[in-house]
Amino acid sequence: MHAGDLDSIIQRALTSFARESLAGDWRGRREREAVSLFAFGYLLRDVRAEGILYDPAQITIEFPVPQVTGRDAGAASPKSQVCKDLVIWSRPGMTCWDDAGKPTVPPAAILEWKFGVPTMHEPDVEWLEAFTARFPETTGYAVVANRPGGAFLLECVRVTRGVAEREWLQA
Repeated sequence: MHAGDLDSIIQRALTSFARESLAGDWRGRREREAVSLFAFGYLLRDVRAEGILYDPAQITIEFPVPQVTGRDAGAASPKSQVCKDLVIWSRPGMTCWDDAGKPTVPPAAILEWKFGVPTMHEPDVEWLEAFTARFPETTGYAVVANRPGGAFLLECVRVTRGVAEREWLQA
């Protein structure tokens, strides 16, 4: 999967989501609502038979990926896998599970979301830095979205090969 093409899709979908829904009449209040609307209302618009995102079954919500840190979100014990908000796979129906049943297969992209918070959630960026350093074929996106009147409407940090690109997208 070519990261540049996926970047364009993610930027276009996030920008449309911010302009049409966050700044519009949408009344969602929870992160799950925002992720669901983004995936089904905006990201699916870019599914094309000839494109990098060619099948809706490449997009998963609250889906496991390999864990790269000893803890995630305050978990008491380390897990070998952890669920992330929105995961994009290079092929339809993929999972993180290898032939031996271990979570070793990385996705094409991970979007980790926060909704209704005043700043970027640094633990998400740090986790994506660790993940993309270990799995350089994956691109990470840390997304923070708000309703109008907050410090900002939508911000996205892009993370590749362990390096965060701040101010990658502000809508």
